[in-house]
Amino acid sequence: MFLNLPARHHALACALLVAAAAAQASSPLLERRPALDALLPAEQAFDLLPIEWRDGALRLSWNIAPGYYLYRQRIRVEALAPDATGLLAIRLPAGIDHVDEHFGAVQIYRGLLEASVPTQGTPRAALRVRVSFQGCADAGVCYPPRTVVQTVAAPLPTTRP
Repeated sequence: MFLNLPARHHALACALLVAAAAAQASSPLLERRPALDALLPAEQAFDLLPIEWRDGALRLSWNIAPGYYLYRQRIRVEALAPDATGLLAIRLPAGIDHVDEHFGAVQIYRGLLEASVPTQGTPRAALRVRVSFQGCADAGVCYPPRTVVQTVAAPLPTTRP
């Protein structure tokens, strides 16, 4: 199309293409990009602290960054290594009622979340635990489900006098 135009017309056509590209780059759709760039990585938005033994149960804690939340219904804990403890169902506090555009009526957590997983018996060796969870940012972006594997040292034996 440009082949039969004089050289000055080529320069004009190129200038128009550059102007059109610049106008498109400043469109409202692309102005949202910096907000997406400002999102925290999942491990910072939903910081699962080291799991520990306390009072005969595994204790899990998350620091959930301001502007982010975890779904109560998407939290799972399972033992990976063979052991004598046998994990029971996770005990979670009541969440905050929330209507989600993808999942409907759900409960969520914000801030510090603490949960426990009772066990059958006390392990004598380290336990490998898989924790799965999912959350979103208030900005309207949901993260894919995240899975973290941690090794929890066996609790110290209690000595009785």
